[in-house]
Amino acid sequence: MSSASTLHDRGESILSTRSSRRMLLRQAVMAGAALPVVAGLLAACGGDPDAATTAPDTGGSTGDSTATTAPSTGGTPGTSSGEPKKGGVAVIPVTASPTSWDLTKSDWVTWQAVHYLYDRLIQADNEENLHPMLATAWEVSPDGLNYSLKLRDDVKFHDGTPFNSAAVTFNFERYINKPDSAFYPAFSVIDTIETPDDTTVNFTLKNVDIEMLLHLAGWGAIQISPTAYERLGDDYASEPTGTGPFKFKSYVPDSHAEYVRNDDYWGGAPLLDGVQIKIIPEMNVQLDNLQAKTVDVVYAVNPKDVEVVEQLGVIVESHLSPGIRLISLNVTQPPTSELAVRKAIARAINRDEIIEKVMYGYAVKARGGAMPGSPYDFSDVPMIEYDPEEAERILDEAGWVRGSDGIRERDGQKLHLNIITRDSEEWTLYTQIFQEQLNEIGISSTIQSFEWGTYLDNWRENKGEWNLTYMSLGGTWNAVTGIQAGWNPDAFWTINQIGKATDPEMKALSDRLQALYDEMLATVDLDKRLELGKEAQMLYQENQLAVWLWHPETINAIQPYLKDYDLEWHGRVLGLTRAWLDK
Repeated sequence: MSSASTLHDRGESILSTRSSRRMLLRQAVMAGAALPVVAGLLAACGGDPDAATTAPDTGGSTGDSTATTAPSTGGTPGTSSGEPKKGGVAVIPVTASPTSWDLTKSDWVTWQAVHYLYDRLIQADNEENLHPMLATAWEVSPDGLNYSLKLRDDVKFHDGTPFNSAAVTFNFERYINKPDSAFYPAFSVIDTIETPDDTTVNFTLKNVDIEMLLHLAGWGAIQISPTAYERLGDDYASEPTGTGPFKFKSYVPDSHAEYVRNDDYWGGAPLLDGVQIKIIPEMNVQLDNLQAKTVDVVYAVNPKDVEVVEQLGVIVESHLSPGIRLISLNVTQPPTSELAVRKAIARAINRDEIIEKVMYGYAVKARGGAMPGSPYDFSDVPMIEYDPEEAERILDEAGWVRGSDGIRERDGQKLHLNIITRDSEEWTLYTQIFQEQLNEIGISSTIQSFEWGTYLDNWRENKGEWNLTYMSLGGTWNAVTGIQAGWNPDAFWTINQIGKATDPEMKALSDRLQALYDEMLATVDLDKRLELGKEAQMLYQENQLAVWLWHPETINAIQPYLKDYDLEWHGRVLGLTRAWLDK
């Protein structure tokens, strides 16, 4: 546990102890140039709804619907002048143990650890164009209600059973019939699934969902073996079985997982003998392993460490990734159930200083969830700026006045927040900075830190009566679901608990946001959808349902001897289907 008073007693601010050296972002971003107008899906799903010629118009680019022999992500490969070598094991660290090997209960940490085992129906490259994967082609009816996919006929699961239309039906019925699934919101719109033959799947939707092809390109569309799942049941984690380039071998909780090459992979067997996933929560330990060459990559290097990492002789790559960092404000718990308190919090956070001194310039300030250059990044939605004087005025007017100890109070009640965070260096650091900045305007707080699984449980189930948490969400360039966490009050990952609100005014706001979100998904016309999106964002900002912080750059450090990898999901994970070790 940490407190602002403790930080101040040390006679120094967290921010003041950090170097002010600034590393510039891409010139296009810093100059305000428009970024590509492409679509994607929350938490690393991606693609473009226009991949089929008859798909609903979304304003995105046109994807490729021709067959390929192997997945191609369009990532930035490590290259070599030498001849590719077969053999060796790539070692990949992740910050936490998978919460589940069943991706209906997934999170981003789980996906980083297990995605090598699975394929999806459609593949999205880093420009978020769509390409075939397990589906070789697709067609969307003019009314946007019928999706017909043609499947590969040469794919088997790791247990030797065939991948076919019956397997696809099994996987999607699991999502449709599990309201508590992470992917239920995406696939509950499916009304019927028809399989005229082994290689054809027809989805009929209850209503138009302009992002269905995006969902089919996301990790929610991974395919697991029906035979393995029915055989293992609750013990599926002992033998997760997909169609991917690597097969599950073993897992030691909180230590490592081992995968081996799938010699029968439909896209051609990988060159690597296998992949080892090492669970290393501490970033400094990951970097120690990088220096010792006992891991082959470190994801999400802290900007403060870039200068040191560059001295290790590794490849350092940065990517402005669709994603957002934010402060989630729990609108169902006092005092953050009070609008004045939420507005004051938003104006107490000095994002510019954090970006400069802590992130070394590797970020862009966020306006309302959408990426800069996206059509959903509305310039007339107000950017909430650092203004501590205005924050204090708002609290004064609301009756929260400073007591003798400097902490605000009203009717004998201190203005105090319960802050929760996960036990990671990044989250702890930012949480402590926010705590210090809130203390400056007279708001006290207590921080509770939890391991990842417990943190998710507290956040999702609204346990512990928390008020505030720092949060990292994957995102998109312009798709509706890229900011679904804010716009869809009933979503599994709702960031502010608004869907659980009982206050009549907040419940009415929740209902309106839900209606806007539902209408957006059912609206083919882009201009109309943007109007709905702007209304949603204005409501979200006017009611200060979250504090949008910044869009970060993802910085990765990769060993130079790892060749021909792809950086997938906007630089968040390595694609190793064609990779090899030049040792």
